[in-house]
Amino acid sequence: MYKVIAEDLNQQVYESLRYMILSGELVPDQKLVQEELAQRLQVSRTPLLSAFAKLEREMLLISIPRRGYYVRSVNLNELLQIYEIRLRLEPLGACEAASNVDEKEIRELMRKTEALNLLDDEKLNNQFRSYDYAFHSTIMQMSNNPFLEKMVSSFNLVTLGNLTGMLRNVRDSLAEHTVILQSILTHDPEKAEQAMYKHVEVAKKRIEEYIREKDCS
Repeated sequence: MYKVIAEDLNQQVYESLRYMILSGELVPDQKLVQEELAQRLQVSRTPLLSAFAKLEREMLLISIPRRGYYVRSVNLNELLQIYEIRLRLEPLGACEAASNVDEKEIRELMRKTEALNLLDDEKLNNQFRSYDYAFHSTIMQMSNNPFLEKMVSSFNLVTLGNLTGMLRNVRDSLAEHTVILQSILTHDPEKAEQAMYKHVEVAKKRIEEYIREKDCS
C-alpha cells in the first residue's frame, strides 16, 4: 500500500512541476530551489528529486554538478531542430487523427479555441501556452499511433518549442488550429495533414528569419 501511495505522490509532484514549466511559471535558466518547492508543494525532497530526474530525462531540466537543477533553455539552432522534427511528425499525426477522429474530443478542442478567441490579448497570451500544448498533444493521441504519440510526448517537443515564448501572433495560430480541427472533424486526412504542415512550417520559418538576422548583426 505504501509503495502505491509513494508512486502516486511522485507522479503528482512531477505533473505539478511539469505544468509550472509549461505555463511559464518556471522560466528557462531558472534554478529550482528544493527547499522552496518542497514547502510550496508540501512534500519532502524525495518525490521532488524523483520528479527532477524524470524531467531531466524528458529534457525539460538540466542538472549541473554541484549547482543543482535548472529549467532547460534552448537556443535558436536547437529550436530550429525541434521544429524540423515537429514538421515531419505532427502532420502525420493530424492525418491519422482524421482517420480515427474522436468527435467529442475534437468538438471540445474547438470550443476551447473559440473561447480563447473571445479573450483580450493579455488573458489570451497568459493561457495560450497550456492550451497549445493540449491542442497538439490531443491530436497526437487521436492518431491512434502510440509510437508517434510517444515520440512527440516523451521528448516534450511541443513544450520545448514554446519554452522561449510564442514565436508568432497567437490569434493567427488559433485561426490555423480551427482549420486543422475542421479538417479532422470532416475526416479529411489530406487536408488535415497539409493544414498541420503549414501551421508548424510558419513557426519554423520565423526561427530561420531570427537566425539570419542574428548572423547579419
